[in-house]
Amino acid sequence: MGGKKQKYEKKPFESTLQPSDTSANIYESMMLSTAWQDLSASARVLYLTCKSQYYSEKKKPVEDDRETFTMNQQKWAEKYHLYTKENHRGFQRDMESLIMHGFVKCVECGAVTRTKSIYKFSADWMHFDPSSVIEVDCANMTDAMRRKIRKKEIE
Repeated sequence: MGGKKQKYEKKPFESTLQPSDTSANIYESMMLSTAWQDLSASARVLYLTCKSQYYSEKKKPVEDDRETFTMNQQKWAEKYHLYTKENHRGFQRDMESLIMHGFVKCVECGAVTRTKSIYKFSADWMHFDPSSVIEVDCANMTDAMRRKIRKKEIE
């Protein structure tokens, strides 16, 4: 008979041991995947930050979808210090890379409405093939990605 599962004890080298501290697992199968290996170092750090954000958000941005999380300039620039406010292109580049590699999808882009963008984690990274043209549904892109595609189509 199984007993009550013991709660994970944080170790001093991985946390400040605050009770409200959250963790975000990443599995070796993902880290060894072709998609992960193809990401830049900064895109990998952004993914890990998104994963942390996902677990630290108490209220999910889309009620009936538990795999969603928010990310905006206040978070990536001021809270996590990943990019400077002036380097929004760095954030856009890395988020586009995460979308193109199948790690996240953009549910709602907050650029036009000046609200938090809503993203959703995806398992499409398991099917990533760097030698094939990556097809991403336009509905899962950021506004910046859609503009780039329209610009290429016009040229």
